Amino acid sequence: MNTVKKLIVIGVLIAVLLLGALADLIISLTYDIEIVSVQRQGEPVYTEDGALLEEDIGVADGETYVRFVVRVTQGGAPRKNHTLYVKTNRNIIGRVVTDEDGYAQFDYRCYRAGTGGSADPITVTVRDENNSLFIFVPAEQEYSLEMVKPVSEEGSGMTTDDIFYDI
Repeated sequence: MNTVKKLIVIGVLIAVLLLGALADLIISLTYDIEIVSVQRQGEPVYTEDGALLEEDIGVADGETYVRFVVRVTQGGAPRKNHTLYVKTNRNIIGRVVTDEDGYAQFDYRCYRAGTGGSADPITVTVRDENNSLFIFVPAEQEYSLEMVKPVSEEGSGMTTDDIFYDI
């Protein structure tokens, strides 16, 4: 009899946790994280054939920055003071907070492509850390940033920045 009571209590606790996760999942679906703009910073960049490279493409030179502007809304209304956790498939960018209109911006420093390798795209993930009530189920948005190798390369292509990123 004592074992049955323990199993009932454990079952009820698991049910409560599952209901909390379901509630947070439903809440997260009411949030929208929109990538408003993606713009490479600095001087214009040209391709090997002399054409101007679009501003929403990164350059894998280890120096170029790409500025992202995102907006968080819930049911169309902007969400202010929401903490967004931003990472890529290569490193962590950090946390940013939305302003009164739901906007936040952050810069991504492009990696440096090796001499023999290609410039692989970067997946940027933005998670809202303020939309869960019970269990952490964040609203999330991903963006694939196209990357190109720089036209001129010098040296081995490897720097300490490829190992150690700015903090």
